[in-house]
Amino acid sequence: MTFEKISIREILALVMLGIVNIMAVLYGWPELAMSISSGLVGYLGGRDMRHDRNQ
Repeated sequence: MTFEKISIREILALVMLGIVNIMAVLYGWPELAMSISSGLVGYLGGRDMRHDRNQ
């Protein structure tokens, strides 16, 4: 089993956006939470597609 290297910047960005997303839900900003969630899903989906093409 091989693992792909993930940069520290990507991990920090994903963690911070996840925290901000949870805070947006807790503070009652559903539009912001929805925007962050869709951006994260798009980013992770695009990252998977790039990984599949490189193999």
